Amino acid sequence: MEIAAGKILCMQGDTPHSFYIVKKGTLVATYKDEQNETQTKNLGPGSTFGELSLVDGEPLEYTVRAEEDCEIEVIPQTLFNETMAKQPIWMKSIISFLTQRNNIAQENKRKKDFITSFPSLLFILAKSNEKLIYIKDVKNELKNFSNLSSLETYKLLLILQDFRLIRLQAESLTLENEMLIKLLYDMLRLRAIYKNSSHYILSLTEQAILTAFTKTASEKGELLENGFIAVKTTDLAAQTKQSMHGMTLTKNSLETLLQKRLLQTLPPTATKNNDLPGLEFIEKFSADFDRILNLLELNRIYPLLDKKLISGQ
Repeated sequence: MEIAAGKILCMQGDTPHSFYIVKKGTLVATYKDEQNETQTKNLGPGSTFGELSLVDGEPLEYTVRAEEDCEIEVIPQTLFNETMAKQPIWMKSIISFLTQRNNIAQENKRKKDFITSFPSLLFILAKSNEKLIYIKDVKNELKNFSNLSSLETYKLLLILQDFRLIRLQAESLTLENEMLIKLLYDMLRLRAIYKNSSHYILSLTEQAILTAFTKTASEKGELLENGFIAVKTTDLAAQTKQSMHGMTLTKNSLETLLQKRLLQTLPPTATKNNDLPGLEFIEKFSADFDRILNLLELNRIYPLLDKKLISGQ
């Protein structure tokens, strides 16, 4: 069968009960997604479509138009049934089984695309210089990374809103926490690179000390010239012990936080300031307060992310 450029071969929702094989030329398949937005894909030589219409009589998922003069092989259901009647009875069962397996594979691919598109969405938002972004611009840019539908893109945005990272309006979104979006993107990128399957960013000890630091800084913190907040070692130790069921602040418990430079010591003094093991000559600790808050929030939402991505589908 030959079809001229610009001609429509079939419409979305039609039930032609036929299977199509593209032998020559290119066709464009367009369809309306769940949000009534038009999605497209190209069908070149070797492409096939209509298998569910042929085997199960289901309607076509998209409208197919010839982008150029094309040659199409059409296998109608009558010919298919006549051919199958000459085959062993189990042949049609095998074809139906393989068709179902293909449907399952397509659904699994859709789920995988949904999950793997999330870092790309974070990347788009993280590199934005504006707090207010139009949703249609996000959707269009995401098409450079994946074939995610408009509805599924919106579902990803809803996950970010649940985490209070963005706020959605009718046609736009507002970035509520740009730093946390960037941190989350960086963590997912590192997880992919190093194949790290850990669901937590901070150890329990690190989380306990940083939580105590934020509480101490809020009540007794001192603003430094570099924008960091400093707290006295004795105040931090007291808050750690009070909040964390008697936990004692030691040099060992602080070691990883100091190595990661999440906490920094102010220049040590020559005078002994407290009786804490290994910390006697450290008067104060300092940190980027906003960074610590975001890191603690990231540590909270990070374990929930995979569940959200799976349930959000």
